[in-house]
Amino acid sequence: MTIRATAHARYDLWYHLVWATKYRKKVFKDYYVQERVKYIIQAIASQYDMHLGVIECTPDHIHMSLSAPPRIAPSRAVQILKSVSTKVLFKEMKWLRSQYWGGEVWSQGYFIRSVGPGLTLEQIERYVLEQSEEL
Repeated sequence: MTIRATAHARYDLWYHLVWATKYRKKVFKDYYVQERVKYIIQAIASQYDMHLGVIECTPDHIHMSLSAPPRIAPSRAVQILKSVSTKVLFKEMKWLRSQYWGGEVWSQGYFIRSVGPGLTLEQIERYVLEQSEEL
């Protein structure tokens, strides 16, 4: 693991994040769409000085490992990724409006787990990658 740095902190914080599409609709069935969603999330993370380890998009949810600087609370990291990606997805994929007329792609909830002595980053990343193999 790499220790990252900001102007005032050194850190090695990793999280396992999962959230689903609203109503668990399987809107991301197409391989191209899944890859585009992953790219969008990656781009947003880099804009906010967050680092994605691995990311997998399934038809109705997304898994990832994420490192964020200490100034960004885990809940804020999720809020940023979900809200900004929703705006970009609606802009790029006009067909989503017919599925989600209310303006939300993602469900309200999410799962988060921090990496620590009982759970390593490698275990999380292996689990995330296995999610795409189950399809």
